[in-house]
Amino acid sequence: MTQELILTGHGFVYAGIVMAYVVIAKKLMDWRTKDMDDDYEIEENSNAAVGLQRAGLYLGIALGMTGALAGGSHGFTRDVVALAWEGALIVVLLFISRELCDRIILKGIDNDAEAANANTAVGFAEMGVYISSGLILAGAFAGEGGGLLSALVFFVLGQLSLIILYYIYETATPFNIRDEIQAGNAAAGLNAAGMMVALGIILKSSISGPAMGWARDLSAFGVNAAAGLLMLFIFRFIIDWLLLPSTDYETEIKRDRNLAAMALTEGVLLAMAVIIAAVL
Repeated sequence: MTQELILTGHGFVYAGIVMAYVVIAKKLMDWRTKDMDDDYEIEENSNAAVGLQRAGLYLGIALGMTGALAGGSHGFTRDVVALAWEGALIVVLLFISRELCDRIILKGIDNDAEAANANTAVGFAEMGVYISSGLILAGAFAGEGGGLLSALVFFVLGQLSLIILYYIYETATPFNIRDEIQAGNAAAGLNAAGMMVALGIILKSSISGPAMGWARDLSAFGVNAAAGLLMLFIFRFIIDWLLLPSTDYETEIKRDRNLAAMALTEGVLLAMAVIIAAVL
């Protein structure tokens, strides 16, 4: 009984550290968007775009820090110190992933300005980047024996995979996803977010695990990332065919802006990603 109470207390401390980084991230975002009162936008204007941005960031932090918590304990004090400094690094890396989203994935779109204008599509897309990056960080920090360099390398490779996924999907889609997101098409934003989070689930699984040497780890990542990308695109079209039998993605996203249809299909895609991650 005493041991269980001690472990419960440790759990509260770990949760408190994660919460502290959520608050730090909030303050950093408040500073970044100092021309806009984010709290007012959420609380008084019911601005879903800003809410989605923040929710994605906070969830990304928690997901990333689950990797720092994974593995065996090295003693409570050492665990707390490790979680504290790895948590700080995870917050920095998530902000870097946001910059990559601004400059590459949503190139030409001012995310902060669009969020201030209640562009929910941008909120969804940015949320997808944060959550997928958090999943990648969870895998990168979870491995035993890899160290900081390994975590950073796989974070970079994960970000490249997300960018490749986005551009392949944009090329394969008969309309411009970025233009639809900029135009405030929430269905397009949710669609892009679903694809990125699905890949993040797969990449987390491929990165996690003990280090086996650079050659084996990198080759395994490359094979799993490529297989995951291929499977996602295959299931993307199977889901379209089976669950939208009387219509198609182009109609539901571009013409109808059907958020309900995208919620359904992205939910199934995430379910398939969970299964793919389990078998790769």
